[in-house]
Amino acid sequence: MYFTKEFLLLHTFLVFLIPQFDTLQDILTISNPIRDGDLLVSNGETFALGFFSPGESTNRYVGIWFNKAPEKPVVWVANRDNPIHDNSGVFSINLHGNLVLYGEDQKQPIWSTNIVTKSNNNTTLARLIHSGNLMLLINETREVLWESFHNLTDTFLPGMKLGLDRMNGLNRILTSWKSKDDPGIGNCSFILNTNSSSPELFLYKGNTLWWRSGHWNGIGWSGIPTSSSNDSVMNFNLFNNQYETSTIWGLRYPDVSLLSRLVVNGSGSIQRFVSQISDKKWHILGTVPLDGCDNYGKCGAFGKCQVQNGTEFECTCLPGFEPRSPSEWSARNATSGCVKKHGRASICKSGEEFVKVENVKLPDSSFARVDEKLSLKECEQKCLENCSCTAYGGVDVKEEVGCMRWYGELMDTRVLDGGQNLYVRVDAFELGT
Repeated sequence: MYFTKEFLLLHTFLVFLIPQFDTLQDILTISNPIRDGDLLVSNGETFALGFFSPGESTNRYVGIWFNKAPEKPVVWVANRDNPIHDNSGVFSINLHGNLVLYGEDQKQPIWSTNIVTKSNNNTTLARLIHSGNLMLLINETREVLWESFHNLTDTFLPGMKLGLDRMNGLNRILTSWKSKDDPGIGNCSFILNTNSSSPELFLYKGNTLWWRSGHWNGIGWSGIPTSSSNDSVMNFNLFNNQYETSTIWGLRYPDVSLLSRLVVNGSGSIQRFVSQISDKKWHILGTVPLDGCDNYGKCGAFGKCQVQNGTEFECTCLPGFEPRSPSEWSARNATSGCVKKHGRASICKSGEEFVKVENVKLPDSSFARVDEKLSLKECEQKCLENCSCTAYGGVDVKEEVGCMRWYGELMDTRVLDGGQNLYVRVDAFELGT
């Protein structure tokens, strides 16, 4: 599990600045529902909850948006796939203590938190807190029954978590809107891949893996330069333990006047925005994919991508490999990747060594094994002992501790400023050329 000083400060800030239940402006109860035209406003008035129509649509949705920010962007939507077609909507707490949204039919809810609780409508309330989180709570104990931060849409706010919550059986992901006029679940999804020993952030476009973040290198996501300790605005952290595998981000120096959000777009990109309350526009702090080499598998298995300024092809093969289909590579299509050079087969453990490939985003860790206790030298030896090990690298950006070993394909390697070193296994023939 990874913690930083900045995160602990942020966590303390979030816990101790949850406002006390002393006003009605940000509270929803069974006797105080929200009707179309009403607003629930957070303490400090940073966020508001109410009914809205996106873009040029006339459909009505319940959402949360930045209340004082330019353009008032929506950050969460309740009934994103079930719009109301008129102004009859009512957002309230029902007899079972659940948040519910009714349209013209006041008996059958369009949307509900749908949780099972022993509490009733007299003991539960909903509150929109200063972070933009809508929380359903038991009034007396303040036990949280449900929260919007666990049910994400397309926007990642400071204090939200992405990934697997094993305690509550939640897998929190972001999904794009269908269009600017339709907040329904769109074609792109942003997840924390927890199926490997080294979690990575994956962006999917449909069923196609479109982009990945690179592994967690101790200070940030290795394929996102602005997620490291050099980021002067935002602070990223990863938790990987028996309770959860999740990532969280926040503002490095919490400031109520600084607004920030991360958005998954239907075009297949993720953008980070910042704005001051006094600003008249949002500023783009970063976008991924960064460039053509950031598209997943651009140069295929055992290929390496490097952005070129001129007409030179951006794909080359890693040491000891050559294009699988020279004719396709001549046509600047490298998706078939690379294979071991012909005529260069050798007996395993017969003079093999490793060639260092510098400043790269290390290959997809789905094909790797991780041992955080081994040194880089021990990592090399472990790789040499197994004929299926194709490469190794350090987990930590400083290569002081931690071992990643790849068994099989080396996929999605690219040159990256501030990247790490990859050590590729080559045979004696290659070393002699």
